[in-house]
Amino acid sequence: MIIMYNVLLVDDEQLDLEVLQRFMPWAKLDMTIVGIANSGFAAMKVLQEHKVDVLITDIKMPIMTGLELAEQARSLAPELKIIFISGHDEFQFAQKAIKMNASSYILKPVDDRELLNTLQLVKEQLNYERERQKKESQIEETIPLLQNEMLLQWLKGAIDFKKLDFLYDGRRIRLQVGQGSVGIIEIDDRAWKLKQFSDDQKSYAIEHVLRLVTDFIHMHQLGFYCNTDDDKIVLVLSDAYIDPVTSMQSLVDHVRTHSSQTITVGLGSPVSDIQDMPSSYRQAGDALATKMFLGKCRVITLESTEREIVKSTSDLEQIMEVMLTATANYELVGIYDCLEQLFNLVHRLKDKLTVYNFALYVISKIDFFLRSLNANFYDLLSLELNSLNALYEFETIDDIKDWLRRRLFEVSEHLHLKKKNPNRKLIGEIEHYVAEHLENSLQLRDVAKQFGFSPNYLGYVFKEATHESFGDFVTRKRMERAKELLHDPKLKIYEAANQVGYQNLTLFSRHFKTTFGLAPIDYRKQS
Repeated sequence: MIIMYNVLLVDDEQLDLEVLQRFMPWAKLDMTIVGIANSGFAAMKVLQEHKVDVLITDIKMPIMTGLELAEQARSLAPELKIIFISGHDEFQFAQKAIKMNASSYILKPVDDRELLNTLQLVKEQLNYERERQKKESQIEETIPLLQNEMLLQWLKGAIDFKKLDFLYDGRRIRLQVGQGSVGIIEIDDRAWKLKQFSDDQKSYAIEHVLRLVTDFIHMHQLGFYCNTDDDKIVLVLSDAYIDPVTSMQSLVDHVRTHSSQTITVGLGSPVSDIQDMPSSYRQAGDALATKMFLGKCRVITLESTEREIVKSTSDLEQIMEVMLTATANYELVGIYDCLEQLFNLVHRLKDKLTVYNFALYVISKIDFFLRSLNANFYDLLSLELNSLNALYEFETIDDIKDWLRRRLFEVSEHLHLKKKNPNRKLIGEIEHYVAEHLENSLQLRDVAKQFGFSPNYLGYVFKEATHESFGDFVTRKRMERAKELLHDPKLKIYEAANQVGYQNLTLFSRHFKTTFGLAPIDYRKQS
């Protein structure tokens, strides 16, 4: 049975309403429009008369704004998903939208792909919440926290089977004694595919996949399982009549069919007694670690891997650990040595594409490590995800190794400076704020008020961290942006000046010439 979700569109511009209504594939999203309103008051009437799951509203409307509408709508429907659309790229609006836990804040003119991606994620959130509410009313959680942890500790060899069996027996579940094996289930490409989403949206997407997996396990009575801290699922297949490889491949296909994400399963060898499952668990981990060599969205067994690959993978994990420690401690020689060891392993690989996948694997490991330090690989290096496409343009392994070395040195230096300068995060936020508001006055007192500091203190902290006064920084960023704008021949010079906060064209020209050695008009002639 298909569940349809009700959508309410609100905008005081009739044309914008018609575009939203006509150009989104609402039926394919399992959504139906139950109301269209051109004011907040008309929207409230629809909300009182219909059950609405998703509210899409313009944020700046006369009399009742979109924010005011959203507050009143939430009082009627606390679980309502709200998407704000605005023609105003103003920090205060986005800040209020975030505080209201809005699903998204999209600028006009609306990018169809951005809105479609947001609606798809909202749909997954609604599906997840509806399923969760249904389950919570019928059954208690299958595996409580203690049971989950003890199962994992037993598989790791930290506790005796008798303790685990006693815990399950206390919940009226008897662990079957007999032949079986262990599978470790991992979500593929998590860092890449979900990077553009917020933390809450990532959690919903991950939970959706995990729910697909656990529901499949229950439906087919495959065995008992536990979750790990890094969002893997460890499954103990304890029924001699179950074919582990076939069952796990069916699970892989099921997730691929019902989600935009995919999974890979590392499967240990069968054991004759459930008490020997820890050895199968270790084998499953070894098999899963070879995913970077053998590919994803599949079931991997030790029988399907080469011994050389398994040994290389084991060596690789140890070297990676040492290299990440060196990166965190600003030990550049250690980073250099570890990369040399890693790429000695790479030289054994014959497939060119596998080498590229290896480089992406190293980057994903670095990014995961940095997240544990409250940092981010892409943010630290100001990289976009598509910047990694440069790897595919390199023709030799040494080119890839040099690129990785430079990136790692940069990351290590950033972490080192962060330790030395605890105000770096604040400075980064200020720099980002300035870059987003170059058209405004950007006086130090105004920015200091925005961040809750006195002007004198903020000016001192900024100069101490960047070795540049706040005023000089603002001027430099304005000139850099103006230089970009002047490449557009359709844009008049005074319009470019206005867009970077200058109302006085003479002052703008003077600053531009001081910075670049040419007046704006002369620079445009040369470019």
